[in-house]
Amino acid sequence: MLGLTGLLACRQHVEPASGPPPVPPPCGGFDWPVGPPNASGYYDAQPFGGLEAHLGEDWNGNGGGDSDLGDPVFAIADGEVSSARHEGEGWGNVVRVVHRCGDGGEYESLYAHLDVIAVELGAAIGRGTPLGAIGTADGRYLAHLHLELRTRVGAPLGRGYGTSSDHVAPSTFIAANRP
Repeated sequence: MLGLTGLLACRQHVEPASGPPPVPPPCGGFDWPVGPPNASGYYDAQPFGGLEAHLGEDWNGNGGGDSDLGDPVFAIADGEVSSARHEGEGWGNVVRVVHRCGDGGEYESLYAHLDVIAVELGAAIGRGTPLGAIGTADGRYLAHLHLELRTRVGAPLGRGYGTSSDHVAPSTFIAANRP
């Protein structure tokens, strides 16, 4: 037996880890726009990309149909409301929020088909701020939230489908950049 003195003599000195500190998520982190903070009670009914080249995600309540009509929609990150208005047929009420991050990066989140809008143009908002309520784009669709996340602030509204290097998959980005 070595005893305490022998064990202490054999012990190796271990230096603390000396790598760079962990990188914080951009803009203080991102949450899901429904069922905060983890989209509880909702599912992505039409994911980003796919055969139809969907430029966003369509979030529905687990009850299906119009069960989520009027449910609150929340800001995914801190930012400033850059647009809050009715955009016409196919879009309905739309809120756009610019997220300016300390690292110089900018993102724009777009929330479409809202039943009501609860914020005003130019408002500074925090992650989780209610922006409006899930709607039907003036009765055109069953109730759902269309969410886009863009890397080019102020890009034209578009059609919601197509190819664009200015759009990123919202859920993938949010999952990788949680607070």
